[in-house]
Amino acid sequence: MDKFKEKMDKMASEGFSDSEIGEKFLDEMGDFCICPDCPMFNQCAQEKYEGLYCMLGESTCNLEEDDCICPECEVAENLELKNDLFCIKGSEKELRGL
Repeated sequence: MDKFKEKMDKMASEGFSDSEIGEKFLDEMGDFCICPDCPMFNQCAQEKYEGLYCMLGESTCNLEEDDCICPECEVAENLELKNDLFCIKGSEKELRGL
């Protein structure tokens, strides 16, 4: 089992809701998030304090697809994430259909 699925399963078994899991990921990994450095991250996303799309889901802002830096992110590496373009496509969980 990969690290992401293992971590998600563990938190779900502890009774955390999806929003609580998102908050927990934000607390644990928010400092490693590189979303604000991404070419797609715009003023709208900045004003809404968006980021950590891989865990929290796609942006509520209208982002234009550009060079994706998700694979360079320490969060993606640590959790062995398999997808990218989370700001447009959705969270890793959504993209995996979990």
